[in-house]
Amino acid sequence: MSASPESAQPILSCTNIRVGFDRPVLGPLDLRLGRGEKMVLTGPNGAGKSLLLRCLIGKARVFSGQVQRSPRTKTCLLAQEHPRPALWPLNGHDWFRALGARVPGDSSVRTLLSRRLDRLSGGQWQLLRLAAVLHTSADILLLDEPANHLDAEVRDSALGLLQSLPPNTALLMTSHDAQFLAGTGFPEVPLADLL
Repeated sequence: MSASPESAQPILSCTNIRVGFDRPVLGPLDLRLGRGEKMVLTGPNGAGKSLLLRCLIGKARVFSGQVQRSPRTKTCLLAQEHPRPALWPLNGHDWFRALGARVPGDSSVRTLLSRRLDRLSGGQWQLLRLAAVLHTSADILLLDEPANHLDAEVRDSALGLLQSLPPNTALLMTSHDAQFLAGTGFPEVPLADLL
């Protein structure tokens, strides 16, 4: 369940930020995320949703304005795409260990742990990546299009993992998948409303 912005303790705030890589392409923008708050950013492709998430982990430049986090706050990003490690025959257990993630109780995820990553379907790989990020010790989770590549077989498991997030974990997610968003029950905020 999402905490209301008014009652939640702030864990992340962006004030009048302009972000980009070589030059500012998004902003000025204001965002406030409370401890335990769950929020979905919506908007058309190219609007800057992924850029904003990358900015929040230091992978894009803040040209002006201010980004503030609560002290000792850990942030973790699930990027839209992540190639599978191909040099070594890693399995799901290896992936969870590499991220320092706890193994969830979800049977759909547990059945993937002993399988080699390079032999998983696209949907299975995405579910494993999502489960690992959701089970890190991060205080703020940034999910960029987590429904990408999810097939019907693993979609319900992904929604169940999102629904079982600890109440004090803040989440900022992007998605174009209306059906998946409806399944999360998280409030949607158009990116244009933050500008």
